[in-house]
Amino acid sequence: MKKEHKSCPSSTCEDGAILLGVVNEDGTVGYISTPITIDEDFVKEASLQGNPEQNFRFSNTCVEAGCRQWQTGKCGVIKNIMGSNAEVELEPRLPDCSIRNSCRWFYQEGPKACSFCPYIITNMLQEAKTVEA
Repeated sequence: MKKEHKSCPSSTCEDGAILLGVVNEDGTVGYISTPITIDEDFVKEASLQGNPEQNFRFSNTCVEAGCRQWQTGKCGVIKNIMGSNAEVELEPRLPDCSIRNSCRWFYQEGPKACSFCPYIITNMLQEAKTVEA
């Protein structure tokens, strides 16, 4: 049986990624309902405006354990956001999203993940590495 690949809804700006949405002035993500595959030209143009992940949300194939966010067999991004905001009552909302049928977060956490999703902006800053003498 062929394994069905899931989509990461918080990926990087790279050739072949899907443009999932645009970050609005209020900091929430406005979704694009039709999948748009970005190319090298888009990556170059978006990079000229600063960190593309601060202005757009991208999707790509979820690499599961190959990702630094993977924790105990699940995506740690949505798991941690929902866990640390468990007291937040968000209205159930399913945005017009182009990847829901393959979305890792939806698959893992169900419709409640969609309520949190518009508030998540990808932070692709490199973690500082400690060098021991």
